[in-house]
Amino acid sequence: MRAMRLLLALTTALLLSATGSRSACAQSQGWDYVVRFDATLARAEVRCCFREFLPRRLVSRSPASLSAFTFPAEPGGPRLVLRDEDNSLLPVDMDARRSCVRWEVDVARAARRGRMGPFRRVGRDLMIEPGALMLFPGMWPLAAHVTVRFELPEGYRVLAPWPRTAEGAYVLDVGSTRLLGRFAIGRFDTHVAQVAGSTVEIGVLDAPHAASAEGIRTWVHEAMRAVATIDGRFPTPRLAVIVEPVPGRDPPSPFGTSMRAGGGHVHLLLSNAAKDPALPGEWVAVHEMMHLALPWTFDEEAWLQEGFTTYYQEVLRARAGMISEREAWQNIEAGFGRGRRRGGVRTLALESRDMHREHAYHRVYWAGAAIALLIDVRLRSGSNGRYALDDFVNWWRAHRGGQVNANRGLDLLRAAEEALQVSPCSRIAVRWLESTDFPDVGPVYEALGIRARAGRVELDDTAPQAALRRAIMTSRVR
Repeated sequence: MRAMRLLLALTTALLLSATGSRSACAQSQGWDYVVRFDATLARAEVRCCFREFLPRRLVSRSPASLSAFTFPAEPGGPRLVLRDEDNSLLPVDMDARRSCVRWEVDVARAARRGRMGPFRRVGRDLMIEPGALMLFPGMWPLAAHVTVRFELPEGYRVLAPWPRTAEGAYVLDVGSTRLLGRFAIGRFDTHVAQVAGSTVEIGVLDAPHAASAEGIRTWVHEAMRAVATIDGRFPTPRLAVIVEPVPGRDPPSPFGTSMRAGGGHVHLLLSNAAKDPALPGEWVAVHEMMHLALPWTFDEEAWLQEGFTTYYQEVLRARAGMISEREAWQNIEAGFGRGRRRGGVRTLALESRDMHREHAYHRVYWAGAAIALLIDVRLRSGSNGRYALDDFVNWWRAHRGGQVNANRGLDLLRAAEEALQVSPCSRIAVRWLESTDFPDVGPVYEALGIRARAGRVELDDTAPQAALRRAIMTSRVR
């Protein structure tokens, strides 16, 4: 798996270097999808026409879905032949005059895989992973212009993260095929607004729920504003939010996922019993949106991707006034307690690498959050408040944001500390990644004036760094 990711990264780098100068000819290269659904969204027909570019093969980013595909030939045109050894599709009889291919997808069949499948039914609506519907060239220049246009039954609409052309087609980029993503098709209404410098579009899928449309909007908008306290604006210029009501009474949002394919978007589960007052200030929406402020990392770097996000979910909610400073520190200490109880056998680096296999979520998330706290305090105290972890996040967004190649956590820390010329905070991460112990936050707690007794946090405003502690929970945006 690691070798495959390295190969993909190398391939992308080669493509980038080969397409560094975008000539007018290169910009005309590309292809256009037209996706037509039947009246019940049970079947889809996809027609794909190539411009100034003929692929040698097409591939699926969801090979398990290919069993639901059929490949009728274009009348008088090329056809696709499935190659069994690698599940790729070979275009036969394709040339510059005959450059359109098509396929059909039995969506109803593919959706039977259930909640974890690439097609998800929610009432009358459908949630789809792009790679389960569209085939992509095995190799293609990053300068290619790729669009998709949907032909839907009357009353249905699309909620997707991709930018749109004046003609209403969506524009895909390489990230749409490389990174996790979803879009939705249904009869839902969408709400579009400008929040914290970003255009957000919200759609609620077809399932019963107690929260009102206005309550759901407030929930999403407030979470976006909380994340924007890092530097005054939301991390992505566009945000698509797919809200899926699910059975359950507590918590108000039991789970969420953030995705980067084609642009920032999040999928939030909403308890169908949750009412409006319970939504603003819950942590899941803030957590998932905070992910979009961090660069994409390899799976084994969860200590940074999930750990730093977990630290910020509490910090940002305090900054936004959703919870008090003491509540934020109480939540952090409770999380540290869960992380301590699940560590002590393997190093954090190994736990992070094998997190999903070993289910070491508490250990990795909260040990990573402890590292974030230690680095944040080191940056603030070492610069008399000039720098903070926020500055690392902002530097990453400016210099590593939007890229489709994954990063190493320590590389990110070292790049930021070198660029900002601050003390080498990456040493903190190295120390605890190599240790089986939970990061020792005791000395930092004492300096900040955080007293944890029997799991309950008290704050001492006479402590040497009490002002720094309060500053962590205060926005630096002016």
